[in-house]
Amino acid sequence: MSYHPGHGHRDRKYATERRGFQKPDDSADKPRTGPLILEEKTSETTSAPVEESLQVHNNPYSSLNIQQQRIRLPIFKNRGHILYLCEKYRTVIIVGETGCGKSTQVPQFLLEAGWAADGRQIAVTQPRRVAVVTLATRVAEEKDCILGHDVGYTVRFDDVSDKQTKIRFMTDGLLLREILVDPLLAKYSIIMIDEAHERSCNTDILLGLLRKIMQIRSDLRIIVSSATLDAELFKDFFEMNESGNSENDTAAIISVEGRTHPVAVHHTKTWVFFKEI
Repeated sequence: MSYHPGHGHRDRKYATERRGFQKPDDSADKPRTGPLILEEKTSETTSAPVEESLQVHNNPYSSLNIQQQRIRLPIFKNRGHILYLCEKYRTVIIVGETGCGKSTQVPQFLLEAGWAADGRQIAVTQPRRVAVVTLATRVAEEKDCILGHDVGYTVRFDDVSDKQTKIRFMTDGLLLREILVDPLLAKYSIIMIDEAHERSCNTDILLGLLRKIMQIRSDLRIIVSSATLDAELFKDFFEMNESGNSENDTAAIISVEGRTHPVAVHHTKTWVFFKEI
């Protein structure tokens, strides 16, 4: 009795056996004619089940609580330096490698230092709305608060925040819209422009307007962060010291190291040909 996926029954053979992957042919290399079979290059053979061998561990600190995970981020050792630069300089350029924690930890450092204690808010901008929602959700989880209360976000057609929100994530375009209503952005004490290296139209216009606002508001602080950024270019743009004395500089640069992640290399034992067009 043959089995067909469209039939509503199975015979005893298909009910007891489990179909596995076909073992690759090690006899000789030949042109690829079937599906690409990947095999991890290891020096030892293991008899572990398929489920155990396919486990992926992307967070080695997943067993720790959130506060312990925050301490192990590379940017945590620079917490005091970042807060000091924000107090002394009006513009801080943060160059941090991907995965160092600048997008999630810097707003929390500012909140813990009291930058939102006077009723004003901390704004964090992102070029894309997906990043806005993801970062706001993560920071709210780390702060152990309900999303939309102390930590919220604002994107087009979706506003998850209230008047008591202290850290607000938003897109660059939404902050431009707020400038039309409040030209001096009086409700913000510090504004962080994240992923500034993308240099979108909204980002460049926003940076230019923020520099004009800083000429009127001496209490406003600007943080520009990115992983691949021409820091000197942004520092010269926001620098307002024309006296030549370095003690009167208004912009500073800080570099944060990152961390490497494990990389798995897979090899195929069959040839793959690409036809030139």
